[in-house]
Amino acid sequence: MSRSIGDAYLKPYVSAVPEVTVTDRSDGDECLILASDGLWDVVSNEAACEVAQACLRRGRQRWCAEAAALLTKLALARRSSDNISVVVVDLRRTNTL
Repeated sequence: MSRSIGDAYLKPYVSAVPEVTVTDRSDGDECLILASDGLWDVVSNEAACEVAQACLRRGRQRWCAEAAALLTKLALARRSSDNISVVVVDLRRTNTL
């Protein structure tokens, strides 16, 4: 989620060049899970999506925050050895205009 920028002494070890992926969105997209490898090293894409969808189905207003918290707890329970950052973004289109 972040790169070391400005720490010249780390240049031989840490790349400031991001890994970028472009994905086309569809109308059925519900959420985007942005997370560090502290999550992805111990939780599969499928499991992360299942957690997010379960939170969405509960119908609570803060479902994204709940999903991020649950995914963090899951990574900790699976003894992730790295730092864990998780953000869940609601991608559903609403007609509130």
